[in-house]
Amino acid sequence: MKEHLSIELLERYINGECTDAEAALVKQWYQSFDHDAGYTSTLNAAQQKVLEEKIYNSILDHIDAVDDEEIPVVNKRNTWLWIGSVAAVLLVAIILGLYRRASKDNKDTFTDNQQEIVVITNNSHRIYKSRLPDSTTVWLNPNAQLKYPKVFAASARMVSMSGECFFEVTKNPARPFIISSHSIITKVWGTSFRVRDNDKSSEADVAVVTGKVSVSIKTKQSINNTQLNIVSGDVMLYPHQKAVYSAYDHTLKPIIKSDERALKIWNHENLLFDNKLMKDIVPALNARYKTHIIVVNEKLNHYMLNADFTGFNLPDVLEALNKSLSIDYEIKNNTIELK
Repeated sequence: MKEHLSIELLERYINGECTDAEAALVKQWYQSFDHDAGYTSTLNAAQQKVLEEKIYNSILDHIDAVDDEEIPVVNKRNTWLWIGSVAAVLLVAIILGLYRRASKDNKDTFTDNQQEIVVITNNSHRIYKSRLPDSTTVWLNPNAQLKYPKVFAASARMVSMSGECFFEVTKNPARPFIISSHSIITKVWGTSFRVRDNDKSSEADVAVVTGKVSVSIKTKQSINNTQLNIVSGDVMLYPHQKAVYSAYDHTLKPIIKSDERALKIWNHENLLFDNKLMKDIVPALNARYKTHIIVVNEKLNHYMLNADFTGFNLPDVLEALNKSLSIDYEIKNNTIELK
């Protein structure tokens, strides 16, 4: 079992106040980490935020002083950025908790009927990734909102949402995963799918990538039914299928063969870039994920990347580029702009 380092020791390391022995201990601790984010979970929220910001800024400010094998080198005097390993950068991000920047989303809790509810609102222009208590992963598009109990009930995992979210649900038939949105109820029988539904649109839809889900029009009866069973009016969906709800005639219709291009960004692909320029990487991403990415900051085209994106969907790739190369992005309609 790894020994946790004190926050005081890490603070001294960041400020350059460690002895040689202490610095060696910190480096040994970092190198021994194996996808274990448990350390930061022992700190309170204020300590985590201070530590995250200081370490992250220290990496950016002093990265030239670190050995090449430990942290990728960023040369601030020109636009050539060499990344030795995106996996290492992602490990840093995991350890520091940088996937949950407070500035990019509004996460809050409140008590409702003696139950603590977590509310996540994505106020950013990027896709926000969240992990629920059952290890289900949810990606929230800009302006989307997700609500869920801090502790799921024993009978069912109930969440509510507004906007556009993509779910990869952890399977547990004994505890159905049920999503309540503005117009529809979605019950999860399988794994990954997209839900779009809000009070500003006359349509809602659910599109399945893997597994199966059932969709029903939202009524008092459908809200209270937490069992995985098919009742009259439910639409069962399988991969590459879609259901569309129309508020005009209050109908829910299945589409057996849906347009899958917009869902390609959620595919987990295997991509390897060996010292490639961003001007060559962007077309490769567009081709693999069937999307439209453009570079609005010309100097980004000269950034160079050496990275293994095995098992990444496009939002994870974009997040990796943001963490490793400080490339920001904004979603505008069907276009992703790199800045």
